[in-house]
Amino acid sequence: MLSNLFLPVKKSARLLILLLLIFSTTTVTAQKIIVQGKVKDNSGNPVGFATVSIKGTSIRVTTDATGNFKFIKAAVPAILIFSAVGYEKSEIKIERKNSSDSVAKMDITLRRNTDELKAVVVTSLGAVRQKAALGYSTTSVSSYYLSPGTASSYSFATTNLKAPSRRRDASVDEAVMKDRVPLEYPELKPGKVTKKETSRASASNRSRLLTAGELNDFKKWKMWEDYNTTEFKSYSEKWNLFATERYCVQLQNADKKAIVGERLFLISKTTGDTLWAAVSDNTGKAELWKGLSKKGKDDNLVISVGKETKQFPAIPFIQGITRIVINRSCAVSNKVEIAFLVDATGSMQDEINYLKEELEDVLTKITVKDTSLDLHTGAVFYRDNGDAYLTKVQAFTSGISNTSNFIKQQNADGGGDYPEAVNEGLDAAINKLQWSNDARTRIIFLLMDAPPHDEAREQMTTLIIRAANKGIRIVPVACSGTDKATEFIMRSIALATNGSYLFLTDDSGIGDAHIKPTTDEVKVELLNDLLQRTIEQMCYVNTCEDNTMGQEPVASYNNTEKVRVFPNPTTGPLTIQSNKKLKEIFVADFTGKLLMRIPLNDKASYHFNLAAFPSGTYFIKYVTDENSVGTEKIILIK
Repeated sequence: MLSNLFLPVKKSARLLILLLLIFSTTTVTAQKIIVQGKVKDNSGNPVGFATVSIKGTSIRVTTDATGNFKFIKAAVPAILIFSAVGYEKSEIKIERKNSSDSVAKMDITLRRNTDELKAVVVTSLGAVRQKAALGYSTTSVSSYYLSPGTASSYSFATTNLKAPSRRRDASVDEAVMKDRVPLEYPELKPGKVTKKETSRASASNRSRLLTAGELNDFKKWKMWEDYNTTEFKSYSEKWNLFATERYCVQLQNADKKAIVGERLFLISKTTGDTLWAAVSDNTGKAELWKGLSKKGKDDNLVISVGKETKQFPAIPFIQGITRIVINRSCAVSNKVEIAFLVDATGSMQDEINYLKEELEDVLTKITVKDTSLDLHTGAVFYRDNGDAYLTKVQAFTSGISNTSNFIKQQNADGGGDYPEAVNEGLDAAINKLQWSNDARTRIIFLLMDAPPHDEAREQMTTLIIRAANKGIRIVPVACSGTDKATEFIMRSIALATNGSYLFLTDDSGIGDAHIKPTTDEVKVELLNDLLQRTIEQMCYVNTCEDNTMGQEPVASYNNTEKVRVFPNPTTGPLTIQSNKKLKEIFVADFTGKLLMRIPLNDKASYHFNLAAFPSGTYFIKYVTDENSVGTEKIILIK
């Protein structure tokens, strides 16, 4: 037996030579070096929190506040991708020329993106123009070198990544946009596409035409609570929906890493009943509700996590966020499931063709933008009782081709009365699509313009609870014809499932009149951009490495005031200095969701600590005594 372990001399020599050749080839093509440098703009100012990634891998770092970055062990040859909000993007290729060099240094210049879209911000005082930088970013290498005194033995090749134009054919844009309401009007008025405009726009089935806004009530929680006792009170009682008694949980491990995809239960210690079940999202947070279909009276509540035997005290959100630390390793699935649930009755005819183009374009862009995602898509189209069909289902499949083809084949017809079979569509989307247990994110985009029938009230509540139980986040999109009762239902669904409420606007000039949401202000943008950002924010996760902090797709924000918040980045402790008295300070996550309110005093500086939160990007929002507001972005690194 032992003799079989030995090869003849000639054969073993050949094997040894082969192994040496393989080893030598590997060391030449995949050697590890240190790559470091600084990212600046055209004026020589540092670009902080830019993303530097190695193409074809999930490896990426973020520049610090002074624009510096560093890869400890980068395999060369490699292509580095530099990107930052408001700048153009570039690829830098690094090739090793001298095997004795172990450090590559470079200075990178990012060029500002001049492609801007003028957005409309509607406030309680009227409408104003705002410029928002859009598009990709490009980089040019201003200089590159190795360590001081060393000859340059790395070569860098720059490939500019020019973004496709954000403008379509000018004639199409002018035709669709020319009837926008002038900005000096105190209120936006509904508008329609003329016959000429409709023929131009639909002839080429263009995407990036519809305009929309987002209203995430988690960002303005006190306002939502107030509306439930005023404007929405009658709708809340009619539909028996009370999304107000909220318990927000932040789930993390001892290393302050967010725990994604863990089931949580809100339990009454008095009765032992489970009042709500949800799944922690991509930020490790979960929204639990004391009572959705009725106001709860039991305050003796605890939270149970997964199979943990220990129970944790439940803190009502009015008192702050409930932070729970459990013994879990940092691990995240790449699987993402997205379903589109679309009202296909006749009242949707004015917009459904445009919506189909937008959905296909958004899916394509998501797959290109983040190749690490294991994307699975599906769709459900629904009509009403007595129509040609009640629901049509496209099962989940890997990628987007099957879902895109399915969506293209659908059209709007049927209906007749105002309510539609929303409950049947939700039931098919939640219970007939095969949602997996190991997905990082599960989303249903619900595109509709009419409420469910009154007799479906109890089933709607049951379906909402089931969606939350499965960790499905529902994002309703209100189309033309939506009334206030339907707006309330859609916003309640979004809250109960940790989603967000989106709505089409009249600014595109497409379709019938669109309702203005009940709120203080909204920002109008292209639906295409809004859908992409919503998906990115619900799918993004920080890896288990601290050097990925600061890359989140942050929510847009505006500053009318400036205060000093330091240090930034921080390990937890923060100081705010202001020359004006502040009456409110809040902490929000990278999506803008409010997490806590900072107690104030009469001093000119305020001190607090974020160390209890997971590493990542946060916003410090503040309001002065003069009711001006500001927002500062903070990077928390543990």
